[in-house]
Parts: sequence; C-alpha cells; structure tokens
Amino acid sequence: MAVINRPGSVVTLRTTQSSISVPTDTGVAFVAGLTDRGPLVPTAIHSMQEFVTIFGDRQTYSILYDWLDVYFREGGNVAYISRVVGPGATTGTLNLLDAGAAISLVANANGPGAWSSSYKVQVAAGVGSGTFVVRVLDASNNVLEDSGDLVDTPAAVQWSQFSRYIRLVLGASANDPAVLAATALSAGNDDRASVTDTQWATALALFSKDLGPGQVAAPGRTSDTAHSQLIAHEQSNNRVAVLDYPDSVLTGTLLASAAAARDRAASGFAPWLTVPGVVSGTFRVVPPSALICGLCGRNDPALGANHPAAGRFGVSRYAYDLSQAAWTDLNVTTLNAGGVNVIRRYQGSIQVFGWRSTSTDQNWVDFGNARLFMAIAAQLDQVAQNFLFEEIDGQDGSTVNEFHTSCVGVMMDFFRGRQLFGATPPEAFNVDTGPAVNTLQTIANNELHAVVSVRMATMAEWVQIEVVKVPVTQSLV
Repeated sequence: MAVINRPGSVVTLRTTQSSISVPTDTGVAFVAGLTDRGPLVPTAIHSMQEFVTIFGDRQTYSILYDWLDVYFREGGNVAYISRVVGPGATTGTLNLLDAGAAISLVANANGPGAWSSSYKVQVAAGVGSGTFVVRVLDASNNVLEDSGDLVDTPAAVQWSQFSRYIRLVLGASANDPAVLAATALSAGNDDRASVTDTQWATALALFSKDLGPGQVAAPGRTSDTAHSQLIAHEQSNNRVAVLDYPDSVLTGTLLASAAAARDRAASGFAPWLTVPGVVSGTFRVVPPSALICGLCGRNDPALGANHPAAGRFGVSRYAYDLSQAAWTDLNVTTLNAGGVNVIRRYQGSIQVFGWRSTSTDQNWVDFGNARLFMAIAAQLDQVAQNFLFEEIDGQDGSTVNEFHTSCVGVMMDFFRGRQLFGATPPEAFNVDTGPAVNTLQTIANNELHAVVSVRMATMAEWVQIEVVKVPVTQSLV
C-alpha cells in the first residue's frame, strides 16, 4: 500500500475512464430563437461575448440577443441555444481543390445564413514537409483561425470540428488541397421569413434530455401553440417551462393565455420588462422569461430549486420599469389565482410578485415544487444510471442495500437544504426498496426498483400579522 503523506497531494494514472456525471444543475436555461449565424446543434454559452462570437450580433428581427443580455445580467450562468431557421435554409460553401483541380475538401459554413460570404478560407503550405495549413479569415483578411500543420485531409476534417466558422468534409480526391489565396465562402440563406411553428418545435426537440434539467423558453412567443410546445418539451425532458404571456394590460387576455397552458411544470409571468437600450438614452422591452430564468440561475446554488424566485429573492438587477401600468390589488389577486404571476414596481425596484404554476391542481400550484421534483428526478436518475447492469444478488442483498443508501443520500441533501417538509428525515421522505417493491418477479425481469415518497415544503403566499392593543392596566400574560 502506498504511503500517504499529509498534508500533500498525489496524481495517479488510471487505465479506465471514470463515468461522466449526468448534469443536475437546475439553473440552466434552454432557449430557442433566431440568430444571424451559428450551428444547428444546441450550444452552451456562458456570456454575451461568447454568444456574439458564435451566433453573431444583435438583429432587429430577433429578441434573443436582448433576452440573453437580461438573463446574464440577472444572474444566469449557462444557456443552451438552439437556433431556429426556415425549411429552405442553406449553408455557404467553398470547394478546396487539389493540384489537378479535383475536390480535395469542401468547406461548409458552420450554420446557414448570408453571413458566410463575409468569411474566407485560405490554404497555405505548412512548415513541415508534405503538410498544409487551413486558415479562416474575415472580410478584412484578419486571420481568425489557423489549423497549424496538417498531415492529410482527415486531419483537416478533425481540426474543423472545433472551428467556430467552418466544417470541412472530404471531397472526391484523396490528395491534399493545393495552395489557395483567401477566398470567400458562398452566401447561405437562413430562410427566416418561412419560419413557422414547425421549425420552432424542431429547434426545441434538439434539447435532448441528457443535457440535464433547467428552464426551457422561447423568448417572446406568446401564442397558445408556442406554450403547448414548451409544455410538451418539459413533460418529456424533466424540465420546467417559463412562458411569456402577451404584452397586454388586459387581465382577460392574460387569464385566457394561462387557461390554455395548464400544467404543473409551466409558469407564466407578466408584464414585460423595460431595460436600458444598447444605445445610451434608449430602452428595450424584453419578455419576462429572461428575468425568471436569470433569477433561477442566481438563486438555485444557494437556495435550491424549491425556493421561489419572488419577493426579496425576485428583485431585478437590471430592469428599471415595466411595459404596462400597475394593476389594482384586486386585479393582481385575480391574475395570481388564474396562473398569471405578476411582476410589480415595489419601493423603487422591479420585483417578481408570484410563483405559481399554471396548474389548477392545488397540490402543484407552487411552481417551486415542480422545480424541486425536476431536481430530485435529475439526481435520482444519476443514481439509477450508476446501478444499470449491476448484479441483483440474492444472498445478502448488498446491491439493493447500496441502491437504497444512494437514494437516501440524495434525499438527505434536499432535507438538509430545507426544501422538504418535516422536522426529521422520516417525516420528510421515505425510500422503499424492500421486498414489496423489489419482488421476485421484478428481479426475474432484470429490474431494480425504488419508491421515493416526499413531502415538499410549500411557499408562504399569504402572511398575516395581528397586532393587539393591550391597555396599560392589563398584563400581557
């Protein structure tokens, strides 16, 4: 046995790779929208600078840039972007020929759109014998990417998998490409004028379940169809849907929108936000889902998924006004009861003043409970993945016992985080892996089972304080 010196450190070599954990961060946003450029695969971004680099500058035809700007300013950390393009979208391209004018490689733009014609590809001789270099340049011939020496065309294809601008594919020729002066790619077309609900659904479907839990949004889409697409997505992928209601002061319009989107894991907010414009002295009106998703990213690490991002934990850092006049207290009560969470002006700030789902089931009215279920499901699924293909032994039951202990460990974390209701763990949750759950028949069917019962903490939506005036001649006790 190796001697361990403490304090100290050690680096060891393993011959097998550790399994990669399934993501369980509930603060992540999954956002579909139109962009100037970018790939047609879900792409994680961590800042506005990264968004601009990959997906391009702010566009007048899309709210996505403004949405993400608010999201990151409000505390969001990670957003997956799924780009929406029309059915006839095309990608810019350029053939890289060998010395005999046969196609050695084809450079395809990394995503559809006219943007590709502003970028060039150059092929130069490498430093090493028999090598070549591929470069990507902008319209002013500034080098943006340089492959370094490439020994053959498969190596070029491999290098391009990490390029922000192009993807190389093998041509008919097995020869290396000849030297080529910087040459522009052809212009593609994003066909955004032909985008329909079908293309939005396609973009949402790219957010596969293995990307983990989080909030899914389609910024600015307020139709019933848009909401139903988000709800269908969250139901299939262990996420929650954050809906944007129409930017309207009419309570009837908002209540009708909520009524058409009933689901325990969906929540909608109104009105829209007023934030500073990109040019000094101007402003932008941004859908409220940006604030809600940002708040989830801000609050979840410290408070947990069950805690409402409302009240003092729902104060905007960036919005300075709202798009609509304030509703009366009666209207706010009516909207809240109908599944419309109001964002209000309060003591000089903009504050979220509701945290309900759109469900009419009283057991699932608390939107935090839906988010807590999402978090529990994500972490228990990680446990389940670790026990796939384990032997279910019948001697001392060690596999079942270990499975039970792992599930209890997950639930204890939520209990310690004060997200469950109960003074003790047995009052807050129960994990059953006993013979009534893991029967001889289920074991014969190659199955391992657990039933987890949980009491979720609920929110205080109404706080009442009574003040009793007692005469000075009377005692308080």
